[in-house]
Amino acid sequence: MFCVSCGQRIPDGAARCPSCGVATGSSAAPSGGRRARFQALLTVGIRDTVEALKVLRRNPLGGLRASFTMFDPHRALVVGGIFCVFFVLAAMLAAMRGVGIIGLGMAMDLGNVSLTENFASLTRGSFIIKAFLQGLGFAATLIVACALARIVFRGNGQLAGDFYIAGVSLLPLAAILLVGLVLGPDIGSPRSDVAGRTTYTVLVWKDAVLKVGTVFALAYSTLLLYTGYSKIAGIAEEKAALAVSSVLAVSLLVLSVIARNLL
Repeated sequence: MFCVSCGQRIPDGAARCPSCGVATGSSAAPSGGRRARFQALLTVGIRDTVEALKVLRRNPLGGLRASFTMFDPHRALVVGGIFCVFFVLAAMLAAMRGVGIIGLGMAMDLGNVSLTENFASLTRGSFIIKAFLQGLGFAATLIVACALARIVFRGNGQLAGDFYIAGVSLLPLAAILLVGLVLGPDIGSPRSDVAGRTTYTVLVWKDAVLKVGTVFALAYSTLLLYTGYSKIAGIAEEKAALAVSSVLAVSLLVLSVIARNLL
């Protein structure tokens, strides 16, 4: 358990934090105790996330292990989970502007016009819901794939490391989704031709910016996964490259399946 005020660990059964003296949730009513524990978890998690981002901002690859070792396994798991939640929220926010994960080419569908038109024809509410499900499915698949890769390739890490690696690797993808939030969709307003058919015009410059940005984001995510596997998960370097390729292939394939089934 962690202190709501200072974020330091509190020994089990203690009535007050030994560092700052604030009363713990164990001395409150059961409902108040649960609320206090959740508040403490959220407070410490957000604080740890900010500290991790400071390290990653200066050196994303070299600082990955350093940022992970700043926390005990429980706190590292929470930080990784917060990164995953941030990715899902970024997907939903981008969807509010009409930019979806599929629109960024992340489902191995870089030129399927019919799929693009299907997404363009969705209502905003259904588009946001689908973006939420795609983001959640992709993040969950990546976490599971990271854990399986660690087991299959005989790494010596733990579940907290899997969450952290997956969460950090999603940050570049969340960044390009936020770029999409600012730019808006790369599909213009629908038009009707002389035969009464509805067509959609692709805005080339937006499409180029989002696709090129996605390539950079995927490249960074790949490097972060490789660094995480070799430095945190304890996978041998000669196996880490195969692990990254396998995880990305499985995760993107699952995302593609989810997207097509949601149409």
